[in-house]
Amino acid sequence: MDFVKDQLPSQDETEQFFKSLPVQIQPRFARLKSAPTPINHSADEDAFIGAKSPIVVAFADGVSAENRNAVMYSVQFAEKYADMKASRKTEAMKWYQAYGLAISHCGWFSNSFVFVNHDTSKINVTMDSLVLDIIAQVAGFNAAAILPLLGRVLETIKNDNALITLFDNNSKGDSVGSFQIVPCLESSQGIPVTVFAGLECEFKSREGGAWFWKWKSSNLKVQKAATMINLNYDSYKRVEPKILEFLGQEQDDFFMSLKKS
Repeated sequence: MDFVKDQLPSQDETEQFFKSLPVQIQPRFARLKSAPTPINHSADEDAFIGAKSPIVVAFADGVSAENRNAVMYSVQFAEKYADMKASRKTEAMKWYQAYGLAISHCGWFSNSFVFVNHDTSKINVTMDSLVLDIIAQVAGFNAAAILPLLGRVLETIKNDNALITLFDNNSKGDSVGSFQIVPCLESSQGIPVTVFAGLECEFKSREGGAWFWKWKSSNLKVQKAATMINLNYDSYKRVEPKILEFLGQEQDDFFMSLKKS
């Protein structure tokens, strides 16, 4: 399956894509903005969790504020579009295809995608170990920086009961669950290099617990997805106003920082 193409759509194709989006009706008393409010970023290592969505985005040291905004607005946009096209819990492949289409029109491209069933030969598994495993398969030499970054982020979540509860509530239904992890580095040329990783799980019984506890493999059916994606920033900037228009006020409330205030 082609998740994200290895080349960008043409400008005409992207223009037609955005023209095809439904008009977003804003609340009657929506606050007025002369321009979108940028997310307040430093260049330090940081991570964000979805306030209502099962996603974690992590940035390594040195990723610029402009690239962090591009990553976070792009994944918000792609998720909103994919949710309009398919139910992730019942139509995972269709959801990923819609997500990939949307993010490609935001200026992202890829040359690899892995979507595999998890080997259930191990008696017990942890969800964070599954994420790190699938990322290692696609990250190549970037794994040396990405895996420690994600290890620290996941440890932060595991040590905070409120974050565990938030993540579980956003990602798990009665018998299915899904979430995505998006770590980002920046190349020496200033290009954001990002991994999109996701887990799709079907629970065969209620045994287990929170995502970050051990589960019996016999009680799980797991599919793992991952791809390296790279950004053409000029292409992104051309469509950023359309992305923000589609997101509306949601852009301000989608993420919460994992940093303690």
